[in-house]
Amino acid sequence: MKKLILGLLASVLMAAGLVGTSGTAANAEQCDRYGVCVKPEATVVKDKQVEPGERPKVKLKLDSNGDAAVKGTARMILKKVGGKVVSNKTKKLKGGAATIQGPADLAPGKYKVTVKFIPNENTPWKRITRTYYITVG
Repeated sequence: MKKLILGLLASVLMAAGLVGTSGTAANAEQCDRYGVCVKPEATVVKDKQVEPGERPKVKLKLDSNGDAAVKGTARMILKKVGGKVVSNKTKKLKGGAATIQGPADLAPGKYKVTVKFIPNENTPWKRITRTYYITVG
């Protein structure tokens, strides 16, 4: 009798989906709570040539197909080619756009600029990375 009751209870729990359920696979980039990821359109306005003493400037503008505003942060990483990272600045997006300026005391030479969009948690936006080079002097 005891086995019959335990077997009946186990079958009821299995039918209800409370036992033996498997979780979803881990996602490296978690977008919104439903697993939907949307890649916004990214426009990067940049300087290619910078005079000594002038600050390099990057403007990141993100648009989406719908009415939702793109929310997150923009990061600019400035690295001397063949050298170290010179600047790493982060700024919150306002209205889907952010303008970041680098340091004014850059030595003449070639620099690699990486612009990243990092979305807020539980939003449907995907990360975006753009890379280009500037010349100082």
